[in-house]
Amino acid sequence: MRALIRRLYRIYRSVVTCYYAFRAGLSYDKTWTISKRMYVVRPNRFHDQGDIRIGHYFQAQGNLKQNLFGIIQPVVLQVGTSAKLYIGENVGISGSTISATQEIIIGNNVLIGSGCIICDSDAHPLAPKDRKDPSKTKKSPIYIGDNVFIGARTIVLKGVTIGANSIIGAGSIVSKSIPENVIAAGNPCKVIKSNYGQ
Repeated sequence: MRALIRRLYRIYRSVVTCYYAFRAGLSYDKTWTISKRMYVVRPNRFHDQGDIRIGHYFQAQGNLKQNLFGIIQPVVLQVGTSAKLYIGENVGISGSTISATQEIIIGNNVLIGSGCIICDSDAHPLAPKDRKDPSKTKKSPIYIGDNVFIGARTIVLKGVTIGANSIIGAGSIVSKSIPENVIAAGNPCKVIKSNYGQ
């Protein structure tokens, strides 16, 4: 009986994943798991739709019952006109927003905790006189290396590189690049332990 229930649950998860992938305009991958809500936001059909690529074994977690640290939103992937959002293999994202207006590259085996924001632009110009002119919005690519773990409620700002194997503590504001193999945390995010995991 338990084996039957597990099998039915796996089928249910596959159907849910297929539904959300189709609704988001993504090619379904049978290795993915999309739980509850996930949205992909693209420019309208009259513009270049941008480029989203997601590797095998992707997990998008939007179900509070399966993440008790608190999922406060669905997973949102946003890609602007001519932008690139590449997500590697075996990446897990819990209730977070990733917004690419230029380029965001996420490596393999990356974990992104609940409530994170990863955005490669300022979202709007900073100077009040320029705020009605989106062309003046500053943007710069974000690169996240393999095996990175980004703690819940972290914000990663434009132009940042996070080196492979590094851990970003929960609630951090990452405004400058972080090297490989470190633990970093805080606002602004700073290295608190080097040569971690070596």
